[in-house]
Amino acid sequence: MPEEEQEFGEPEFLGWYLLRRLKQQSDDQISRSKFLKLCCIADRRLLEAHDYGPVMPRYWYMYGELANEHEFTGDFYNAPQAIGWDGQQYLPKELRLEDFDISDEALGLISRAVRWTVRNFGRSNVEEIKQHQYEECAENEFIQEYSELRWLLNTIDLGKQQRLAGESNEEYLRESLDAMVEAYPSEEERYDEIEPLYLRWDDTVRLMLDQSKEYSRIAEFLDDFIEVLSKNVLRFNYQHNISDERLSEWEEDAAEARSEFASQIRDDRRELLGDRSRSTELDAVSDSYSDTIEEKIDSLLAR
Repeated sequence: MPEEEQEFGEPEFLGWYLLRRLKQQSDDQISRSKFLKLCCIADRRLLEAHDYGPVMPRYWYMYGELANEHEFTGDFYNAPQAIGWDGQQYLPKELRLEDFDISDEALGLISRAVRWTVRNFGRSNVEEIKQHQYEECAENEFIQEYSELRWLLNTIDLGKQQRLAGESNEEYLRESLDAMVEAYPSEEERYDEIEPLYLRWDDTVRLMLDQSKEYSRIAEFLDDFIEVLSKNVLRFNYQHNISDERLSEWEEDAAEARSEFASQIRDDRRELLGDRSRSTELDAVSDSYSDTIEEKIDSLLAR
């Protein structure tokens, strides 16, 4: 056996067998995102249904869970240029079961978990898989709330449609922001460190709503915050089998992302408050706050 193949273990077998079963099911191209997300679903199935694992290096980022391909040996697949869209397609290499250094028990359990995953999600697109992840696998209610808001902003023309009968889209968005504040897990590790930044972001979104800014801008601003949250909290709190070396690299990246986002918020607020001062139609910014927001900020300042 070639020396590099000795590194093939349980995570490599899960990934390789997943690609193999997907290609047996359909000749459709397998994108990187779909592959990395289905690896996580299979690994969760392995733990929940068979009480084995987790075996994959995985972590939560933005709106779903991803396998970290840098943590396992990638020699079990090829990744040529995709046809018809930017990015790569993933293909399993021609390997034998003997190339994987795993027990018969692990082989059987991982195979069952992979087959279940392909049967239930093999024909799903990435957005459908992502929606399943935040609805069924999210670690707390806050993740579900912000994911639902992003789905709404991403799929509905809020400028032309109403979300609920008798309720404007602006009102619905404000209620969604209130729900996020209520669900924010201040007591959980690392969340408390960026709570002031989160509340400042929330205040800035409400300024945007006051000034009838385009919903596309709010969606982008939400993505910006969730990326910072992911880099500072989610990928640390909700990870399995990530190396200490990788976590150290993430710590450096987290501090930089937090600083840059704080500067972005300052710039956006300066612009929005400048627009407000030139308008005679806007109420005071404090009027846009719900009682929920005021209570959260008062509690923060009282610490």
